[in-house]
Amino acid sequence: MRVHHSGNLSCEFFSAYVNLVIRAREYTIGEAKEFTFNRFFQGDSTSLGEITYGNFMKAIKQCLSYK
Repeated sequence: MRVHHSGNLSCEFFSAYVNLVIRAREYTIGEAKEFTFNRFFQGDSTSLGEITYGNFMKAIKQCLSYK
């Protein structure tokens, strides 16, 4: 998936993406978090900005609360 740096990715986007990764790859939430982080942020939490990273972390917390 190609991500442009022109806007912030939402919590809903990350929540849907992480849930898709969990189902499609049969990953645990921890594995899905690591996969998504590496896929979008390439190991650097500042690469897409503070707001996008915050939304990513909020989505992970929401996924954990549903499990």
